[in-house]
Amino acid sequence: MVTGACILGMTSILYDLSGVSPATGAFFRCLYALIPLVIVVLVQRRRPQAHQTPGRWVTKAVVAGVFLGIDLVLWHEAIHSIGAGLSTVLLNLQVVFVAVLGYVVLRQRITRALLTSMPLLFVGVALVAGMSTSLTGANPTVGASFAIIAAGAYAVYIFMMGLATRAAGRTGLPMLVSTAATGVTAGLFGVVTGTLDLAPPLAAQGWLILLALVSQVVGWLLVASASQRLPAGNIAASLVLQSASALLFGAVLLSQIPSIVQILGAVLILAGVVVATRQPVAKLPTRVVGRRMEIKA
Repeated sequence: MVTGACILGMTSILYDLSGVSPATGAFFRCLYALIPLVIVVLVQRRRPQAHQTPGRWVTKAVVAGVFLGIDLVLWHEAIHSIGAGLSTVLLNLQVVFVAVLGYVVLRQRITRALLTSMPLLFVGVALVAGMSTSLTGANPTVGASFAIIAAGAYAVYIFMMGLATRAAGRTGLPMLVSTAATGVTAGLFGVVTGTLDLAPPLAAQGWLILLALVSQVVGWLLVASASQRLPAGNIAASLVLQSASALLFGAVLLSQIPSIVQILGAVLILAGVVVATRQPVAKLPTRVVGRRMEIKA
């Protein structure tokens, strides 16, 4: 889960290097990911799997993909309106949304560890994004609204993909279906708004191919695999690592050296994820012998 979240930290960097519109980036990111995902599906078909009921997971995967398409388009639109800093802070509201969905739908208990981690996560993201970020831009109210809606859509995607992978008993097929749904959603948005470029420059396509392989295939396959084994709240908290990961990749790949404040924010994010995902130590049964306590083997 942590590895997948760190890999996803490259998403914003690769998208920025492509220089294309939000709809174009989301569409081609999914289009180029379909072939490697088909290969993953064929490989997984050779392995023994639990009994599958397609009707149980296909709908969930499609719904997840539609909401990821909404998230990608609205998040990038919010970046243009209010800046990358504040839009990133608002997007991480998905931690709260996913925890609420897990409680309402699956009755997954919101643990004390998750509640304790949230201040660390939000303060850390705010420091990484830049505390000087303010509501500026052509339409700040609309931009902030887009970011909050994107956070809700992202939460639905995380939650529904967890349900889909559990029902399917594998990761490849649900990822293939959801990725196709995301591409269709982003493409339709681009057609309606006139922002879809079906012939981006070769250099941009190179970055988009790399984005598809790194983020949409490797990163999300790892996250989807972990979704079968972790509660929804823990998944959402771990994905906040994207902010710290993006900071590291920006420094290494783009020579964007972080400030001391941003490094402190990254440390807080790491601490928050450790707190949110820690598991209680199982207590061994004990018996008292005289005044001495012994642990049963």
